Amino acid sequence: MFLSMSPKRLDVRPELPAVASDSPGLSAGSPAILRRVLAKPGMLAPFLALDRRVWLLALARCVNTMGFSLVMPFMAMHLVEERGTSGAVYGAIYLVAGVVAAIGQGIAGEASDRIGRRKVMISGLAVRSVNMAALGVAVLQSAPVWVIGLLVITNGMLRAQFEPAASAAVTELTRPESRVHAYGLQRIGVNVGWAIGPAMGGFLASHSYGTLFFVAAPATLLAIFAVLPVPNHAPSTSQTSSQTSTPATAEPAQKTDPHAKGTGAGKVGLLDHLAQLRAALRENRVFALYLVLVLVGSVMTVQIFSTLSVFSSAELGLSKADVGLLYTVNGLFVVLFQVPAVALAKPWGMRRALVLGAVLYAVGYVIFGASSGFGGLAIGMSVLTLGEVVFAPALSDTAATLGDPERLGRAFGLFGLMQSLGVSLGPLVGGVAFDHLRSDHLVLWSLMAAGMVVVALAYSAFGRRYRVFDKMAVG
Repeated sequence: MFLSMSPKRLDVRPELPAVASDSPGLSAGSPAILRRVLAKPGMLAPFLALDRRVWLLALARCVNTMGFSLVMPFMAMHLVEERGTSGAVYGAIYLVAGVVAAIGQGIAGEASDRIGRRKVMISGLAVRSVNMAALGVAVLQSAPVWVIGLLVITNGMLRAQFEPAASAAVTELTRPESRVHAYGLQRIGVNVGWAIGPAMGGFLASHSYGTLFFVAAPATLLAIFAVLPVPNHAPSTSQTSSQTSTPATAEPAQKTDPHAKGTGAGKVGLLDHLAQLRAALRENRVFALYLVLVLVGSVMTVQIFSTLSVFSSAELGLSKADVGLLYTVNGLFVVLFQVPAVALAKPWGMRRALVLGAVLYAVGYVIFGASSGFGGLAIGMSVLTLGEVVFAPALSDTAATLGDPERLGRAFGLFGLMQSLGVSLGPLVGGVAFDHLRSDHLVLWSLMAAGMVVVALAYSAFGRRYRVFDKMAVG
């Protein structure tokens, strides 16, 4: 079964508005001025042709990320430098936070299939804003580290609630050939927020780190307004079935009505969720193997957030303002290069995009190890970010293609679960490595680079062995 399973290439978007005759690729719902300006196909046309609600979800991610990046990149520095914890301790906190978030991703994805995308996103954002304010109180009052750790864990769980519902909504509002552009747009939204947040946070954190949380809390709450126009429920299977083509070797999806009354569908506990997820993975072994690769890759890519901030401050003497500026470089480069990166990567195919992205991460890590100050780190961050803008959209596009189109919330919940597990393990791996190799900078970061080379080789072998990426639209 494992070898014979063919990945499913499925169109999960319902019938879309007619395409404007004077502008190939632009929907009739696009602003008239944009249709006139972009009458000739161009690099930006596929992005501007996306559904308005896809843009609003990118805006929600922008505002949400700005609130997050105001405070969280500096948490490791606060715990290590101001509270005296070791790299292993803060790594353990993020490990638990990530495990909880990973479980939350799977459950939130299932919940978004059952009760609706919008409800799951809004409830997560609302409660998370309260949690941000509580973190601010804890930091200002010098609460015990375990209290701060508990709130960090809660924050991770609430962040996980938003992602699978938002990703599923983006997929449902986008044609398969436009998905990589839609995911690229989400990356741009995230990184506009990431460009603003750390720059503001680094400057303000030098004065009072705790007060930043009271800026982050209302910013998180504002993201709710961008989510409101997003449809709550997924398109019905009858709408999508006529556009869906499943290979003969693929096993039929289990079709159920998640909103049926009197069937008990809405009264499913944690054990039932886990049983359903195990069954889904048994039915699609290629997707399950892909998720393992996502886990390993996430362990390595998260080092730019968990290990780099502490390394930059403790070993190279960068101030919080400089560290914030370094992450702003990352955000600005994504904003500048995401559009051309998607345009260039699509003709190459997803396998080459994933391999190239991982290799550029590795090169960036080596440059970190050879750096002696901000300039070298900025160069390394620039190279690494060129890899990120190719790597991240290809990951999401592959998840959408291999997942069950009847349960996109579940598919992205599983995808997010494995990412969260990787993100949770990453700080522990990086923290332990930092504790033992902090004086050997090049060795430390060459070890991280070696991990990304392994990721690149794994994606290349995966694509060649199962011919997964050959079946994906790349044009």
